[in-house]
Amino acid sequence: MTEIASPPAKCPIGSFDPLDPQTMQVPHPWYQALRKEAPVHFVAERGMWFVTARDLVAQALSDHEVFSSAFGLPQMPPPASVAAEVESLKAQGWDMIPTLLTADPPDHHYYRRMVARAFTPKFVAQREPTIRSIVTQLLDALPVGEPVEFVEQFAAPLPLRVIAQALNVPDARIDDFRRWSDQFALTIGAEIDDAGALEQARSLLEYQRYFAAELEDRRTAPQDDLLTGLVQASNANDDEPLTTGAALSIIQQILIAGNETSRKLMTGTLHQLAADPTWWTWLQEDPGPRSELLVEESLRFLTPVQSMFRITKAEAELGGYTIPAGSLVVLVFGSANRDEAHFEDGEKFNPQRPNAKTHLAFGQGIHSCLGAALARLQARIALEDIARRFSSVELAQDNDLEYEPSFMLRGLKRLHLTFQAN
Repeated sequence: MTEIASPPAKCPIGSFDPLDPQTMQVPHPWYQALRKEAPVHFVAERGMWFVTARDLVAQALSDHEVFSSAFGLPQMPPPASVAAEVESLKAQGWDMIPTLLTADPPDHHYYRRMVARAFTPKFVAQREPTIRSIVTQLLDALPVGEPVEFVEQFAAPLPLRVIAQALNVPDARIDDFRRWSDQFALTIGAEIDDAGALEQARSLLEYQRYFAAELEDRRTAPQDDLLTGLVQASNANDDEPLTTGAALSIIQQILIAGNETSRKLMTGTLHQLAADPTWWTWLQEDPGPRSELLVEESLRFLTPVQSMFRITKAEAELGGYTIPAGSLVVLVFGSANRDEAHFEDGEKFNPQRPNAKTHLAFGQGIHSCLGAALARLQARIALEDIARRFSSVELAQDNDLEYEPSFMLRGLKRLHLTFQAN
């Protein structure tokens, strides 16, 4: 087993580049240096301010009047050489409306209210039988005693199928559903080439046309699914109905948040369990309650959504640093969640950590993740069932431990494991 990149011996903060390939593979030594030397740091080459200390990240999250979420799209822009072609493809679809992630009050409150009416605690609780059934099917298909690529065989299809069921996506369109989700995530904190940018734009248009037709169908033929909930959400309080463009933006965010983050959480957690059998044994001793503790520490330690943008609406003072108005700010949750000032031995994975649940993996304040309960539920069920079914989980020999090239979404590309039966 070989690491794709080694931690740098030194991390001079003046050389920090979030989009450097090696930095994206091994970011945490850089974040440690930034927390110590400059917890609010301007990366001139990228035009971004990076906030890495937990107290400062939390402070910015709670001050939405200054640290605005109206920053545009979280994706990096397409290469200039194909920008016109990308815009031409986008013009054939619907404008991406700022809704949950990229809107400020009062618009944000309206969109969150509408989604909350569809994405209720009851709706989440009703997913449990489906989640258990999907977990069982996927585990039944895992080979025992021989290497398996865990991302493709379990970590990716689990959240994909859970969300597809909630949106009533038929089995015949699951492959398209996966492709759309993967395409949307490619430019979140990462850059792609000309061909990739054009393929992403085509996938966006295809996604929009499919779900626009499904939304129109729900307006006349309601079903027991999340799409119907979005269409009917305005009925509860005489709100304006969601436009098709707004609903498409919300569904796209659900796709990315639900699929990408849960996939990376499950993969990273199994990597930790296989790398340190002590925690595997600990989980097996009492899988029910300990799976919940494990999920919280994994969220803290792994932080699949490593960071999120804000833009300053006015000059801001943060931790003794002055950030000019109109600045693009990156709140680094992945650094905040390992801050030694808040988490003792923050760089160590410890599911018995008493304050693990104070992590910022789901954000904080008005923009905290609406899907957190669903993400926790499916991760807990999966880990509990894995611990009860298998006697051990080990890292196979051919792991390169390569991470996706993004400073915003962090997760292993692949993970080869060997499971042994009880």
